[in-house]
Amino acid sequence: LPAIEHSSVEKASKGAYTMIGEENDLSSTDLIMIGTGSELGHCVEAAAKLSAEGLKVRVVSMPCQEIFLEQSEEYQRSVLPGNIPTLSVEASAIHGWHRFSHAQVGMTRFGMSAPAGDLFKKFGFTADNVTLKGKALVEFYKNAGSVPDLMSRPVFDNIA
Repeated sequence: LPAIEHSSVEKASKGAYTMIGEENDLSSTDLIMIGTGSELGHCVEAAAKLSAEGLKVRVVSMPCQEIFLEQSEEYQRSVLPGNIPTLSVEASAIHGWHRFSHAQVGMTRFGMSAPAGDLFKKFGFTADNVTLKGKALVEFYKNAGSVPDLMSRPVFDNIA
């Protein structure tokens, strides 16, 4: 995969970081999209399209959920505040992404065998589909009147 502009090995060591749209204040951000690898290119392209339509979009690279969860709550909220419509794009399963995103573009069934480009198109891993889903998510929460805060949940230590 080609390197994506604004990607950072240093920032990736925190498990997730904002790679596009950091200039947008969180209070005015309309949408956050999360990608992990090859999906980031689709997120970046979709963000450019949505920005051209007037939305303020951030793209987050999240190479490791577990390392991200080890960061301070302050850092986590600076990347994924939880109360901004957030769409994850992961060519693997959607399992586990509900913790970080309000909606997911991901596999919900067993895959298929074919050239990667054909499979990405068939299962919706394209910039056009990510753009449509991002717009739909923003519109959904605009009509709902509020966005649930994904960070507002108890975390228990299972050992007493």
